[in-house]
Amino acid sequence: MSRGPRTSSIARGAAALGVAAVLLGALTWPLLFTESGFAGDWNHHLWLMWHQSLAIQSGVFPSLFLNSSYSVLYPTYAFYGGTVYAVGGVLSLALGGAPVSAYVLIYVLDFAAAFGGWYWLGRMAGLGRWLAMVPGLVFVTSAYYIVIVYVQGDWPEFTGVSMISLMVAAGLNVLRDDRLRVRTALALALSSVLFFGSHNITIMLGLTTLALAGLACIVCVPAARAAVTRKSVLRVAGVVVPAALVSAWYLLPTLAYESTTRIGSDYSEALLQLRSTANLVSLNHLFTFSRTLGPGIPTPYYLSLALPVLAIAWVLAGMLILPWGSRNRTWIRILLICAGTALLVAIVMTHVGLLIALPRPYPLVEFDYRLETYVLLALCGAIVAALVLARGGSRWARAWTWFALPVCAVSLVGAIEQISGYPYPGQSRYTTLEYPGQVETGDNKDYQDVTAPVIPGHGLANVDIPIEAVQEDRATSFSTRVRPGTLLATNIGAGSNLLQITGAKAVGVDSETGNLVLEVGPGNDRSEAARADGAAPEETISVSTGDSLPIVLGRLLTFAGVAILVLELLALTARQSRLKRVRLGAERVRSDAMASD
Repeated sequence: MSRGPRTSSIARGAAALGVAAVLLGALTWPLLFTESGFAGDWNHHLWLMWHQSLAIQSGVFPSLFLNSSYSVLYPTYAFYGGTVYAVGGVLSLALGGAPVSAYVLIYVLDFAAAFGGWYWLGRMAGLGRWLAMVPGLVFVTSAYYIVIVYVQGDWPEFTGVSMISLMVAAGLNVLRDDRLRVRTALALALSSVLFFGSHNITIMLGLTTLALAGLACIVCVPAARAAVTRKSVLRVAGVVVPAALVSAWYLLPTLAYESTTRIGSDYSEALLQLRSTANLVSLNHLFTFSRTLGPGIPTPYYLSLALPVLAIAWVLAGMLILPWGSRNRTWIRILLICAGTALLVAIVMTHVGLLIALPRPYPLVEFDYRLETYVLLALCGAIVAALVLARGGSRWARAWTWFALPVCAVSLVGAIEQISGYPYPGQSRYTTLEYPGQVETGDNKDYQDVTAPVIPGHGLANVDIPIEAVQEDRATSFSTRVRPGTLLATNIGAGSNLLQITGAKAVGVDSETGNLVLEVGPGNDRSEAARADGAAPEETISVSTGDSLPIVLGRLLTFAGVAILVLELLALTARQSRLKRVRLGAERVRSDAMASD
C-alpha cells in the first residue's frame, strides 16, 4: 500500500513533464527542424558565438576582441554579451566543434528555463502540478517573447530574459530553506551566471524591476520581511555574487570604457531612436488578439507586441471574486504588488517622456518596447498570487480557476499561429559558417573609440593586419620599414584604452574608417649599411590586450568567482554525501533494532 501513492505521484509528474515537453516542442520546432537563419540578428549572434569558440580553442580564455574583414581587434565581447558567447563557445567545443547545435540547444534550454522557473515558483506557492504550469505557459507563449527569438534574433537578450524566473525561483528557495542544497545552489549559480553575462540592458532593466518589486514586498508583506534574515541573505549572496563575478572579465571594461564608445556616448541618437519607435507601443498594438504583421523597421516587419489580453482580463476578473479576508492578506498584497509593478512598467513603456526623464542609462535601451518583458514578468507573478488565493476561496473563486484552461489554450494557439506565420526557411543558418572573415550583419562601428583625436585619413601610410595573423587577443606583431614618426592608418578597431602597443604609440583614429592610427617609434635597425644608404629602419610593432586596471582586475575577479562557485559546489556535494551516509546508517540501526525485537 505504501507504493500506491508514490506510483501515482510519479505518474502525475510524468504526465506534467510530457505536457511541458509537447509545449516546448510546439514553440521550438522551427529551431529544431528547419535550417533557417530567421530574421534580425539571429545569424549575427551565431557568427559571434562561433568566433568566440575559435578564440577559446586557440587561447583558452575568452577574447575581448573580434577579428573580421572589416577590422581586427574590434572590442565586441568587451561591451556586449561576453559570457554568454563564451558559454556557447565552450558548449560548441564540447560537442566536437558544432556551433549551430550549441546555439540552438541554448535557445531550447532558455525556453525550458523560463517555463521551469515559473513552474517552480508556482509549486513553492502551493499550487498543484497543472495550475503551476499556467504562469509559465502564458509567459513563453506571449507575442514579444517569441518575437525576440524569431524576429529580432537577439540571443543574448533572450537568454538573459529567460533566466530571470529561474533565478528568482532558485533564490527564493535558498532564501526560505534552512541550508544551502546542491541542486538549488546549482540552479541559482547557472541562471545567475547567464543572466549577468548576457545582455547589459536586460541586466539593468531586470535588476531594476526585481529591486522595485522585492522592496515593495519587504515593506508591505510581513511574511517576506520575516524570511529575509541575515543568514538567508548571506546564503543567496554567497551564490549570486560569485556568479556575477564570473562576468567581471568583460563587465568591468564595459563599465570603465562604455562612455568612450560611439554607442555609449551618442545620447542624442539614443533619444532619437526612442522617439522614432514610440508609436510601436500604442494601445492598439498592445491590446489586440492579432499576432499578424505589425508596423516596424523596416516594413514589413514581423513585430507583434500584443500583450496576453485574455490572461490580463482573466486576472482582473478574478480580482473581483477572489477572497479578500485577513487569512489571505499576504497573497493579496503580493497580488497587488505584482499588478502595480506591471501597471507602472506599462505606463513608463508607453510614455517615452517618462523613460527619457529617468537617469542616463535607462534612455539607452534603444527601444521602449523592450520593457514589455517586465510587464509580462509582473503579470505572471500576479497570476501565481491569484491562483493561490483562488485555491482557498469560494465556489466561484474555484470555478474561476477553470477558466485558466481556455486562457492557456488561446495563448498556445496564438503562439503556434505566430510562429507558423513567419517566413521559413530563409537564409540557411549554415551559410553563416562559410564566411570566417565576414560579420553577418556588417560593421556597425558601435564600439570604436570616439574620445581619441580624429586624424585625416587621406594620404596616410596604411597597414592592414591579416585576420589569420591575429591570434585572437594574444600578442600580434608586424614589421614595417617607414621613417620614425610616420603615421600609419591600421585596421585595428579597438581604442588604445583596451590595447597594449610596443614599437609605436596610438595617436588617434582614422577619420575615414574610425580605426586606430599609430605613430611609428624609433627604429631598431641601426647598422652601418642602413645608415649609409639612407634606408628606413625596420620596426616591429606588437599589439595585444591591454593591462589596464579594469582588464586585469576583471580577469582576476572572474577567476575568483569561478573558484568560489566550484569550491562551494564541491563542499555542498561532500556535505550531502556525508549526511546521506549518516542517514543510511541510522536507518540500518533502526532496522536492525526492529529485527532484534
